[in-house]
Amino acid sequence: MTDSTSVILPATRAFTSGTLEMPDSISAGYTESVQAWSSFPVNMVLVIIATLLMFLTIRIFLNIAPLLFDSLSRWKACVNIDASVQLKGDRNTLATIITLPIALVADRFGFFNADILDNIPEAWSSPVTLGIILVWLLVRHMAFYFCMLRAPRPETFRTANTSFFNYWILAGLLLVLTAGVISFTDIPDASGRSILLYELAVMYFVAILRKSQILLSYCGPLTTFLYLCALEFIPTGALIAGCILL
Repeated sequence: MTDSTSVILPATRAFTSGTLEMPDSISAGYTESVQAWSSFPVNMVLVIIATLLMFLTIRIFLNIAPLLFDSLSRWKACVNIDASVQLKGDRNTLATIITLPIALVADRFGFFNADILDNIPEAWSSPVTLGIILVWLLVRHMAFYFCMLRAPRPETFRTANTSFFNYWILAGLLLVLTAGVISFTDIPDASGRSILLYELAVMYFVAILRKSQILLSYCGPLTTFLYLCALEFIPTGALIAGCILL
């Protein structure tokens, strides 16, 4: 039965005034706004720190930049960097500093989609992402020292291992520049994430190629492959598998 006292109004008049009552569970979903990544204080503090560190090391970067870019096309540029105590120290300093910007870009664009990160408050995801990267770098470092005990030419093996950080620096700069362009354009985050991951994959491929060339100059193909498995493929594979399975 219908209420005879009800008056059915035309659509043009029915919604000109009044309120629409909604259940609290529904209205809360519409009124709750999703905070932007930059709105979290922890992220902004880390961005400021990363920016200051990068500005403070501009002179160091300009000093080593020619050899870094040269290493993209020649593996011997990596050897030349390690042959100089000053250049090697500058490279290590830059590689340490660029880790923070890389972690911030990785967190901003969601490089790690592991379900375990869903249990972490979004405001603290950047430090967690930085921690994941640091653990991965630590595993690589431990694998290097374990393999170096049996390396026939320790210095060559050390040069091959540290050559990775040349491309770590270049990858970090490329990611930061690309992320800046994406943030100031209408490129969707999903597309931006794909672009950044492709760039990272290309730089990683170049790093593996140059490292293999350094090892092949003194070792056989089998030894080179085993070293690459221990130093690169296993740690990186574990990182990727952890993000997929966890």
